[in-house]
Amino acid sequence: MTLVTATGPLLERVMDGTYPIWNEGISREAFSRWNLALMATPWGREHLTRVALVEGDAILASAKRYILRASVGDRRVSVLGIGAVFTPPERRGRGHARALIDALLDEAAGEGHHFALLFSEIGPGYYERMGFRVVPRPSFEIEVLPGRRGAPAVLVRSGEPADLEAMAEISARYRAGSAFSLDRTSDLIGFGLARRRLLAGLGPPGRRHVEFFVAEEAHRPVAYAILTRGPRGSVLEDSGDRDETGARIGAMLQTLSAREPSEPPIALRGWLPRSVRPPQLRIVHAGPASEIMMVRPLGSRSPTWPDDGEVVFWNLDLF
Repeated sequence: MTLVTATGPLLERVMDGTYPIWNEGISREAFSRWNLALMATPWGREHLTRVALVEGDAILASAKRYILRASVGDRRVSVLGIGAVFTPPERRGRGHARALIDALLDEAAGEGHHFALLFSEIGPGYYERMGFRVVPRPSFEIEVLPGRRGAPAVLVRSGEPADLEAMAEISARYRAGSAFSLDRTSDLIGFGLARRRLLAGLGPPGRRHVEFFVAEEAHRPVAYAILTRGPRGSVLEDSGDRDETGARIGAMLQTLSAREPSEPPIALRGWLPRSVRPPQLRIVHAGPASEIMMVRPLGSRSPTWPDDGEVVFWNLDLF
């Protein structure tokens, strides 16, 4: 058995197998275009590959491999992200997925990475037996409260690629004091946005919508919000504000809600840092996120995972 990077015809065979599970309602051709386009983005070219465990011409298992930078407590660390772990049905029950993950972990440890990170779709038990632990991460149901006198007085415009650097600066504000937070560069934020936009564009018309807005003061981005609407409802994928309370995030969402005064208040699913509680928003319900986040240290050089502190992880960065 050999772990290889999947490219060309091998990559297409991997996508043939994974398409029925993760197709997101798009065609097989669109699924290939979506994945290839993401791997060709500025961030994807450097940080995302597909790998396969092969024996001769046979694919035994496959996965996505992400290379991430993050902070664990006050330490900057390198993180291996593992996604889309798949074993062909006819080869299941033989330990191939575990062999692939073990190979990825060994390779990452040898390259000096500190942690492995994944999101389990099959519960925690399988990965706990491999040394991973669950990292609690909340999800909120958020209601946008109606403004008292119509739309708030805040300048809101469509976001542009030139705004990504400012967004990365704003996002970095939430890293202080956290237990875990990604190093959210402008390219990483752009990757997450491209993933949603490409999926919306490649799918059936009207099935998904992506909205990206920025609030400006003195021609400078001071707050932003990325929202999606689709089969999973309305999601606040990402947001940030130079104001500590996030008041401009709330004002932006009120402005968007005021576009259709006859409609009920916007209801969103998503996450907000503990410090961000805009007065224009109400958290209706808080519970564990459906995506089970799990981590595992890689070698003795890995710092101790903090027992307290906030996990800063936006929906836009899920993989």
